[in-house]
Amino acid sequence: MTNGSRNKVKQLDNDYTRQAVTNKVGQHQRFTQVRRRRFVLIIAVFGALILFFGFQLINTRSNLKQVNGQVATSQVKLQKTQQKNDQLETQIKQLNNKDYLQKLLRSKYDYTKSGETVYSLPNDSASDVTAN
Repeated sequence: MTNGSRNKVKQLDNDYTRQAVTNKVGQHQRFTQVRRRRFVLIIAVFGALILFFGFQLINTRSNLKQVNGQVATSQVKLQKTQQKNDQLETQIKQLNNKDYLQKLLRSKYDYTKSGETVYSLPNDSASDVTAN
């Protein structure tokens, strides 16, 4: 019954119906155009955000790599300084020892006690007391 009733209905072909159809098509085109503009705008905003945050991420990684390099260099310097400090502390302890100080003065500066005679032979090589 619906198929039969549809066939019996005819659309009027006058100015009003043509204008209504044209308005309907125009509204659909404007609606599609507005949707397309919104879509492009949203994509552009997200693209700009992705570029901005991507740049920030790359910049931060670069800075992190640079800081890590500086930290590694500083740690190497710290270790060398600590080793030097340990050597100096050992040397201070040795210089406070009277026996070591006497050996150092005798070997390095040829110091002798009063009444003591030192003989130096050509083939003798003096042992360095500081090489402990």
